[in-house]
Amino acid sequence: MILRVFLEGPPGDDLAAAWLRVDDGGRVLERGRSTPAHWPATPQVEVVLAAPAVRLVALRLPPLPPARLRAAAAYAIEDQIATPIDEAAVATGPQRDDGSVLAAVASGATVAAIAAAVPRIARLLPESALAPRSDGWTWCVSAAGGSFVRRNDGSTLVIGEPAASGALPAELAAALTQAQRAGQAPQRVHVAFPHDAAGLARWSQAGGVTFVAATPFRWDEAGPEACAQAPDLLAREEAAPASAAAGATLRAFRLPLAIAALALAFHVLALVVQWTWLSFDHWRTSRTLVALAAQAGLPGAATASQAAQALARHHAGLLHRASRDAPADALPLLARAAPLVATIAPGALKSATYADGAWTLEFGATPAAALAGITRGLAAAGVDALVAPVASGTRMRLTLDPVAR
Repeated sequence: MILRVFLEGPPGDDLAAAWLRVDDGGRVLERGRSTPAHWPATPQVEVVLAAPAVRLVALRLPPLPPARLRAAAAYAIEDQIATPIDEAAVATGPQRDDGSVLAAVASGATVAAIAAAVPRIARLLPESALAPRSDGWTWCVSAAGGSFVRRNDGSTLVIGEPAASGALPAELAAALTQAQRAGQAPQRVHVAFPHDAAGLARWSQAGGVTFVAATPFRWDEAGPEACAQAPDLLAREEAAPASAAAGATLRAFRLPLAIAALALAFHVLALVVQWTWLSFDHWRTSRTLVALAAQAGLPGAATASQAAQALARHHAGLLHRASRDAPADALPLLARAAPLVATIAPGALKSATYADGAWTLEFGATPAAALAGITRGLAAAGVDALVAPVASGTRMRLTLDPVAR
């Protein structure tokens, strides 16, 4: 058993409202009009909200589960309504196979006030959603006064009361003109309220579209199917079960996770290949150095480092016999270090001596930051610098980097 009540807004204790009582099959058992205190007692109450208070918008969305349909509709119409979307109540009807869906928009404050004032309220339906849809537009009169047009896609246009003079309302004339310019004008407008033949002729001439008679619309004569298909302004998305949400999350991240795993595997494989190649190259270079030292008859060259040092000494000896400087000799080594050593404050250098392939420089008080910068620069120039504090300041020992020999 359901009590269906027509309201223009939140009910008042002294405001009578039209109602009807229907059984579970939608058959009308009783009609009446009374204040809320005298409404029949039923397990559930459905409220039909007057057409001027609700706007219906036709949308076309990709196939969506019911739990996400309302949020998608709210996002789609956000820029089509004057009020902020957070202050509006948005509801949707069922989505059709072609993706079309009907969205109802009303004041959030009005919907909240009705929900709080009507006990046992189960649904809140727009009056305009109960109006029939035809092959054109359907012009209906609301039980609250005024009128509205239901387009063939289900959307609505709220207009004023049909003029007593019989003239076509300006809102409807403007909507027809705009539809004609867009190439979307209806073939006919069905007039679903009492009228005369002369009125149909006047409206047809004024609107440039044929106006035809239709069965008058009344909200309390809407069938069960129209009520079932109407958007419910009290409906909210149902939370998906935890398992379904987890499954949806896993499905959403399945491809990114697979790509990340593949990238990680490729990175690890690349590191293994690079490490293997570098190890092989180091082994091959070491063997070459030891072989070269052996071919040159250099003693004490059993390892790669010993072979490199022996080859460097042998190379320096050959250069000396040819009256040429070796890279680790005093002047070539000082030439590498001089541009950077010269950046130390004038007078800071106290002494400089060369012996056994190394320069030993002693400085007076020198800022640690300056010494650190010089050390980095020397390393980049192929000079190893060993810095140590002494009583008189700082001592720096410069040798040629083995790679530069």
